[in-house]
Formats: sequence, structure tokens, C-alpha cells
Amino acid sequence: MLYNIYVIIMAWINSINNILNNYLQASGIWGGVLCCLLIILEPLFPVLPMFLFVTINLLVFGTVLGLIISYICTILGCLLFYIVFNKLLSKKAYKFYKDKKKLNSLVNKYKDIKIETLTTIISMPFTPAFMINLLAAVSNMPLKKYMTAEIIAKIFITIFWGFFGFSLIKCLTHPQYFIVIGLMLLGGYILSKVISRKYNLE
Repeated sequence: MLYNIYVIIMAWINSINNILNNYLQASGIWGGVLCCLLIILEPLFPVLPMFLFVTINLLVFGTVLGLIISYICTILGCLLFYIVFNKLLSKKAYKFYKDKKKLNSLVNKYKDIKIETLTTIISMPFTPAFMINLLAAVSNMPLKKYMTAEIIAKIFITIFWGFFGFSLIKCLTHPQYFIVIGLMLLGGYILSKVISRKYNLE
């Protein structure tokens, strides 16, 4: 049973690796440019696989430069999200959330949230980033406060997803990286759940 699961997971990872290789061979540096644009759009479309885009940037631009570029794009995406929802769609933003009563309660709660608390919430890889960004925008949180928290927190998020993607590829030749991935996901998930429940984000 465990062996069959292992085979399925390895086949999935191998398929991702093949997709990455084919994509990079076909697009070259433009593949990295496209990923940068998608990272910028990711806060607006949270279904986009952040780890995949960061991993491609690492492969295209190198580890250090890839992380820096991905980080800058993430910050630009958060700024874009805030501008779109705070300046242009502030009233319509409520339509994105079905439970209006809960949203109003959260908005009131997050108006005066401490910057260190906001930074902690954002830095967790599995907290609902779209909800956090939405609350910041519709509650008229000061842009300086919001972006300060994002600039600090996204350092950890970018490194987390970059290392996750790197470790995923390494699993093909070094199965022990499964342990690293497992610990990363488990630790990130548990911390994110604790933070989400504490601040009523679920």
C-alpha cells in the first residue's frame, strides 16, 4: 500500500519535472518573465500555484536572483490587490464573501490590528491570503501599515515556497527530501491553522 502511494507520488513529481523542463526549453527566459507576471496576479487569483512559479524563477534566474525577483513580484501583487479593492472596488468587495455578517465583524476587528500580529498572520503559508488582503483593503487599513507587514512576511513565504519547489524536484534523485517536504507542509499547515483559528479567519 505504502509502496503504491510512493510510486504514484513519484510519478506526479516526475510529470511536474517534465512539464518544467519542456516549458523552460520552449520559452527560455521568457518563461521566467511570464511567471513574474503570474506571481504579481496571484493575490488577485489565489488558485494560481505560487510554488510552481517561484520554482521556475529559481531555475531560470538562479537561486538567489530567482528568490529576489519572486519576492519583488509578490510585493507588487499585494500592492496591486490593495489598490484594486481599496480604491476601485471597496464597496463591491463584499460580494466576494458570502457571509456578510462575519465579514463585517472581521473588518471591524482588523481595523486596529497590530502590525506585528498582521505580519505573523501573513507569514504563514496556509493562511487564507485572499481574505487577509481583502480585509486590509475594505477596512481602509493604512497602506503603509499593510505594505510594511507584507514586505516583512513575504520574505518567509517566498523562501518557503521556493525551497518547497526545489525539494520537490530533488525528490526524483534524493528520496530523503520527502521527509523535508513532509515536515515543511505539516509544520506550515499546523501553524497556519492555529493562527487562522485564533484570529477567526476560517
